[in-house]
Amino acid sequence: MALSTLQKKQLVAVTGLGLVGFVIAHLTGNFLIFKGADALNDYAKFLHDLGGLLWAARIGLIAMFVIHMGLTANLVINKIKARGSNYAKFENHAQKPSFSARIMPFSGVVILAYVIFHLLDFTFAEKSGIINGVDQGLYGLVVTSFMDPLHSAIYIIAMAFLGLHLSHSLQSIFQTFGLVSVNRLNTIRTISTAIGVGIAVAYSSIPVYVLLNF
Repeated sequence: MALSTLQKKQLVAVTGLGLVGFVIAHLTGNFLIFKGADALNDYAKFLHDLGGLLWAARIGLIAMFVIHMGLTANLVINKIKARGSNYAKFENHAQKPSFSARIMPFSGVVILAYVIFHLLDFTFAEKSGIINGVDQGLYGLVVTSFMDPLHSAIYIIAMAFLGLHLSHSLQSIFQTFGLVSVNRLNTIRTISTAIGVGIAVAYSSIPVYVLLNF
């Protein structure tokens, strides 16, 4: 049975919320780099030792990502064909779409490309990095990678797009489930933007830290 437009939007919202949860959880793990090699490497070992549970979580995450991207692309295509949907009318009635809203399809593509790059760069790479002649595992891999200014720049740019994407995504989640009135839209946009910017800055602080300290 084909899904209705509303059902597709609800699935996009639910999977989006799940992905936001992952982004925040992943950030807390990444922040262990500030505590040093032992903290980050012990965390990596803990995840690795989960074995099948870790792969189950990865498969679930991939499924959410594919559903989110696929349905979003479908909605965008249908919106272009229809030249106006209830969603568009709501936005136009409230005020012109924000910059983050206008570039959602592009920011989504950038994030997808970076996710693939990131998986190859860190997740599936050999957890080895030499610092001062000593192999310091994942910690060493992250540090030596971000010691390259170009590598750090790519990461920071990707996080900027992630922040922009989240800024509109969080607002859209509230809107999809009818939790936003026209009068409160500006407040929700402000909160969503603050969260998006906060996450982008938090992730970007890691390569900045490495560049300034190594």
